[in-house]
Amino acid sequence: MVPAPAYASDDWGCEVLLCLSNPGGATQYAQCVPPITKLWKTLAGGGSFPTCTGGGVAKTKVDNLKDPQRRSVTMTYSDGRRQTYSLVGIEGTGAP
Repeated sequence: MVPAPAYASDDWGCEVLLCLSNPGGATQYAQCVPPITKLWKTLAGGGSFPTCTGGGVAKTKVDNLKDPQRRSVTMTYSDGRRQTYSLVGIEGTGAP
């Protein structure tokens, strides 16, 4: 089986989740720099984490934003399932 590239939709929230999920770091690829930069500016200004409806995600929430050693994102799917991903150690997830 050959791995296929992952693409985000035009939805900024989906771009953010795709970039944050990259094991090589949130800004490893040039295409991720603008959405991640926008994310940090939005969060620093008191804005909320963007939503991504792709893949059935109904809601996203960043936990422990001010504590980089515990920071994570929780996604709630439209069927009620919840999945939490650690952002600890992911490049680009430091203080905005």
